[in-house]
Amino acid sequence: MLFKKTLLDRIPSQWRLALLLALFVGTSIALTLILVRSTVSRDLRHLSHSIIIDDLEEYAAIYAASGSGGVAQVFQAVRGSSEHRGLRITSPDGSLLHEAMPDDLRAYPWPERAQNHDWQKAHTFMKELTLPQLGTVLMLGAIRLRDGNILWLGRTEVENRRYQQNITIYLWLAGILAAAVAMLPVVWYSHEVLMPIRAFTRSARQLHLPEGTARLMAPRAIPELKTLASVINAGLDQILSLSRELQGTNDQLAHELRTPLARIRGNLENLLDKSDNPEAKDAAARGLEEIDRAAQLVQSILTIRAGDHGALRLYKQQTSLNDLLHSLVELFTPAAEDRGLALDIKQGLDLVLNIDRQLITQAISNLLDNALAYTPRGGRVTLRWQAEGTGAVLFVEDTGHGVHPEEMEMIWERYNRGSSTFTRHPGMGLGLSLVRAIAMSHGGSVGVTNRVTGGASFWMRLPQG
Repeated sequence: MLFKKTLLDRIPSQWRLALLLALFVGTSIALTLILVRSTVSRDLRHLSHSIIIDDLEEYAAIYAASGSGGVAQVFQAVRGSSEHRGLRITSPDGSLLHEAMPDDLRAYPWPERAQNHDWQKAHTFMKELTLPQLGTVLMLGAIRLRDGNILWLGRTEVENRRYQQNITIYLWLAGILAAAVAMLPVVWYSHEVLMPIRAFTRSARQLHLPEGTARLMAPRAIPELKTLASVINAGLDQILSLSRELQGTNDQLAHELRTPLARIRGNLENLLDKSDNPEAKDAAARGLEEIDRAAQLVQSILTIRAGDHGALRLYKQQTSLNDLLHSLVELFTPAAEDRGLALDIKQGLDLVLNIDRQLITQAISNLLDNALAYTPRGGRVTLRWQAEGTGAVLFVEDTGHGVHPEEMEMIWERYNRGSSTFTRHPGMGLGLSLVRAIAMSHGGSVGVTNRVTGGASFWMRLPQG
């Protein structure tokens, strides 16, 4: 049952509709053929019986006027248009008086004489004779003539069968035409419904992009889908407006907090310098640590904002990438050892870039800090770089659990963190946003891929500057 359901789910909806219509039309055609064939066969049999009875009465009248010779002459003239009719005239005791029929009809077991119960109080009766080797039925009628003789008239169902075959062919042609017409809704459904939905899907894949301006697009959609798209797009517009308003409020709040935090820090430093109370000094020192943490958070928000708007001020200098990265590895090695991790560096070319050393150091430090936090004990974090044109690409690789494919773009946004459940690393989701802002301010870019052997590989591309 599960396999059938899974297989059915893999079939596109237009093929499901086509199969459903094919089943419906095929069943309808089959039922129609069965009903029409049975009805036509019954009606043709009744018609043949009526024709035979009418012919018997006509021949009886001719016999009364002209005898058997007149009957034979008329029958011969009529028989020329059909080779499936036969005639006999017998005496009451069964003696054959006259016969006119093709050889095929002689093979049927014609009665030698009529029995009393055949008449059933009428001067005519009908019988059906079957010849198994031919597979056809002979409809046989008899009438009692005035002189007591019996006139037999036989007619096979060959013509009826030929007529039924013609009707069947016409019904099949009509069924094929009906099936073709029935497929028109599938074409309409595929063109007017599925194509717009595919367009929705293609545009929906862009909704996760950082700028947040992508919208559902399907210009040729049916009115209902257009209404759905407009409702969703209106909701996305409202979310984007609220997000921008929230980010603007956060940026403004961070900007306004910078001065009060600096004043509070100055007061705490003054207290720490002038107080002789050990407890007061300890409280002031802890307060300074919290103020520094808050100030760093505010500065990160302002840096990200400036980087996103291309307004981040850089103090570039010629920097040896080899010296910068080796100093960072030495700085983070004790933290890696405390967590049971191996931190190493893969030597690359000794490149010299024109960069803001402090900001690039902060960006790589954030990447290393994330790698150490999200790598299980016993894992390895590797820092490497390679030349690309006149610039370089820096890689921070780990052996952790990687990044969910749907989150590879989202994690670079402010206040967004991955859904990893393997760590409880605290944070507000600003670290990677800061890395992206610093890289973009240098004219570079950032990204992440999952390694085939496990873990994630974060990269930052930096031009020469």
